[in-house]
Amino acid sequence: MSRGGAHGVFCAALTPLENDGSACAQLLDTHLRFLTDAGCKGIVLLGTTGEANSFTVAERNAILDGVIERGFPAERLIVGTGCCAAGDTAALTRHALDRGVRRVLMLPPFYYKNLAEDGIVESFARVIETVADEQLRIYLYQIPQLSGASFTPSVIEILCEKYPRTIAGIKDSSGDWLAIKELCTRFGERLDVLVGSERFLLDGVHAGATGCVTATANAHPAMICELYDERDSADARRLQEKVTEARFVFEGYPMIAALKEICAHRTADARWCNVRPPLTALSPAASDSLMARADARWS
Repeated sequence: MSRGGAHGVFCAALTPLENDGSACAQLLDTHLRFLTDAGCKGIVLLGTTGEANSFTVAERNAILDGVIERGFPAERLIVGTGCCAAGDTAALTRHALDRGVRRVLMLPPFYYKNLAEDGIVESFARVIETVADEQLRIYLYQIPQLSGASFTPSVIEILCEKYPRTIAGIKDSSGDWLAIKELCTRFGERLDVLVGSERFLLDGVHAGATGCVTATANAHPAMICELYDERDSADARRLQEKVTEARFVFEGYPMIAALKEICAHRTADARWCNVRPPLTALSPAASDSLMARADARWS
């Protein structure tokens, strides 16, 4: 089976917005370069942290176009394309491929609940066979606490058997370490397994994961990348504790709004505080509290 080559730290990138709610291509380009300069091996664009499901298909395509047109390397991207409608997923995926992106992150269809495994498999089959491109590499997006649907080991096995070149990996953001460990054990020789939080980075790579996709790299990418680079060193456990402690800054705050607040503080650009409904920005009191916690724990 062909892996997709996702090794190391990938940042689940935020999508900066203008005051009118449209995506800000210039801020996004600057941010992506900040992340890769800090050591991130790649970017997950338009995932949960990027507020993907608050944008239309046309808007998502335009955001990717802006990134590519400003010269960001397509080979460093994994683009979120999963939608409820298989046709929308196929359209976004085809567009990504046309722009030189080979790796996409796909949610299962996420509106209907208690789905039969056959239904999930069939939804992916329709997308893969509609796109019909041997260059496509799919990363399954496991986040059942939001999607309400899960990629069970049997579903993953069926998809791997049906599409051995296309299914390249899985990002597990369930927060369930035992489930992540099982994925590493069962599929680590065939797929890129990416843990969805740096809290599990060290244990994950030692269990067979190829890296992580993390939202909090938007705020402090360098320390997470250092942990990955030093994963086999005598200092690795201390670095893991440091990274985990840094993540605790965001506990009790809406993650996306809090990360955008940190970016606004770092860049002195208030546009970073903008989010799309139904999300809301932090209140002034919450912002002050967050920055005080960050200063105390990251200084």
